[in-house]
Amino acid sequence: MKRFIQKAIPKLYGFYFNLLQLFSSQKAAALALRVFSIPRSGFLKEDQQAYLDKARKQQIGYEDGLIMLYHWKGDGPTVLLNHGWESNSWRWKYLIEPLKAEGYNIVSIDAPAHGNSSGKLFTAVKYSKVIRTVMELYEPSIVIAHSVGAMATIYQESQHPHPFLRRLVLLGSPNKLEVIMKGYQNIVGFNKSVYSSLNQHLNQQFGFQIKEFNTADFAKKVNVPTLLIHHTEDAIVGYEAMQEIASQMPNATTYTSSTGGHSLHTQEVIDQVMEFLRKSDLPNN
Repeated sequence: MKRFIQKAIPKLYGFYFNLLQLFSSQKAAALALRVFSIPRSGFLKEDQQAYLDKARKQQIGYEDGLIMLYHWKGDGPTVLLNHGWESNSWRWKYLIEPLKAEGYNIVSIDAPAHGNSSGKLFTAVKYSKVIRTVMELYEPSIVIAHSVGAMATIYQESQHPHPFLRRLVLLGSPNKLEVIMKGYQNIVGFNKSVYSSLNQHLNQQFGFQIKEFNTADFAKKVNVPTLLIHHTEDAIVGYEAMQEIASQMPNATTYTSSTGGHSLHTQEVIDQVMEFLRKSDLPNN
């Protein structure tokens, strides 16, 4: 019964979007984007909060709320960690510990509407603006980002390159927004008219159509040495996304992980990331 309800609720949204489209395409599109932009998980559990409480915490104001940052001070290069959709800074615990052991100065973001950050809505564009603000505050030599966090990182760096950035690591990064939106359409079940209205709404609000928002296109403008890691059996973001991004990125290296799925929480991935950073000629911050 529970599974039936879980499957039925998205379809009810789709039915309502289709009905609303008959009366107001703008309202249907705005509601479809709003529902898409509300994370339903990514909130901190008690044990996760206890771990993050060990870091120095800082809140910065942005648009409709406050963004939570965590800082593990070190004497080495600064690393910025950007998590993905329906996650939070705790997801980096597996990587924070080896980074701390090697003296890196670590900063992590709770994305808008995630973790201890406020707000109700999340978009990759909004996240990219937050990332830019934090980068200009801490000037990291290294950015490590996961999933939609990687997409948002590349987007902002293509628009506002930072000369102090020396290395990028992208874990399980999606490429095409169209793939994400088609998946959303399939799950919810709204029709082509709603999709078209949603496309127009995004163009009016953000200045791009769905087909135009591709990590690979943004990556063409990013010359920073980059390591992309993906698992062939990633059930969330297809393996081809890494290949598409790497083919357009001027200074990209790829690694195919045999473990970790989409989350990439494995020792194999940690080893590859740390090896990539050790090869880097990075100044102390």
